[in-house]
Amino acid sequence: MFKRLTLSLGAVLLTLAGPVLASNDAEVQLIYDSIRAKYPDLSIYCQLSEDDRRKVVIDVITPLMATRKLQQPFASGPAAGALLRQDCGITEVFDPAKLRWLATADPLKFSPERGRIGMFTSVQALANKVFAPAGDGPFPAVVISGTKGLSEHLRVHARSLLEAGFAVLVVDTFGPRGYRAGVREPLPSEFAKDAYDALAHLQSLPFIDKDRIFQTGYSYGGLAAALLASPEGAQEFKAQGRFRATVSNYAACHIAGPYSSTRGGAATLPMLTADSDRPILMLMAELDIETPPATCFPLLEEMRAAGKDVHWHIYPRTTHAWDKAENNGYVYRNLSGETMTYRYDAAITKDATERMIAFFNLYR
Repeated sequence: MFKRLTLSLGAVLLTLAGPVLASNDAEVQLIYDSIRAKYPDLSIYCQLSEDDRRKVVIDVITPLMATRKLQQPFASGPAAGALLRQDCGITEVFDPAKLRWLATADPLKFSPERGRIGMFTSVQALANKVFAPAGDGPFPAVVISGTKGLSEHLRVHARSLLEAGFAVLVVDTFGPRGYRAGVREPLPSEFAKDAYDALAHLQSLPFIDKDRIFQTGYSYGGLAAALLASPEGAQEFKAQGRFRATVSNYAACHIAGPYSSTRGGAATLPMLTADSDRPILMLMAELDIETPPATCFPLLEEMRAAGKDVHWHIYPRTTHAWDKAENNGYVYRNLSGETMTYRYDAAITKDATERMIAFFNLYR
């Protein structure tokens, strides 16, 4: 994640059965007024389907989140939507937790060509295209979900997976849609939906083993990895298949509104939930204030005690984006004033890659 972060990620623990999210009256009014201004004839809005009304709300709150005008978007958005439903005479009740599955963008298009990564292949050339080892296959495959656009570290990870015998598909959620950091950014659900669409594309290819497709994600993509472990997302997105296992790198188990801090207090949305039924490995950084490991506890321990196939490792004295040499030295600051300097660590990058491949090989 980069400088103008849509979602600062807090350490508040919340499950789907947790406390009701508290909205901010001024924010609710801002969202409500923005939608009323967009629909002077409210009857047009009222005639939309529930899904389309949700999309309208998210289209309004996304730029407000990007410019940090909302403290509690995950609470104030649904509250504004409730007021509008009341104006429309609609009595149905919306569950705010469903926001974690809200995906509004048109589906990505994936290249039908099979590529090979060479010495001079750019990371941009990897976008939404399948690359495979030499031979006829069928190969196990990995969907790689990145952060805000493509970055050099994804090319490095793609090469490592290819050398380990996996086909790879690097998903670019940002580029094809014109998303820009700090202006218009998707929620993690968009990354999860794109991963499911990438899975469907891989399953259509004769050189891919349809039963051995995995996902790994970094930062936002790591949040998607947590979402993908839940069967609820597959149902919401009407996915035709599921990933065999996922690996989450420097991500959180809950995300919070942009004015939260690692000391908590803000409304949150769950990413990893107790209903998860797919193996997941979460690799986290001790010093990460962007996606703090604290968001995952005691949840991970409770899931393991319940027999869930969950695994985790926290790298000591390590920051967010440990694998991104291109961002080494970047100073991240959240709105509570806490700072963290990204530190690239080659040894941890190597170890995380080895853990990821070993984890996939357990289910290969």
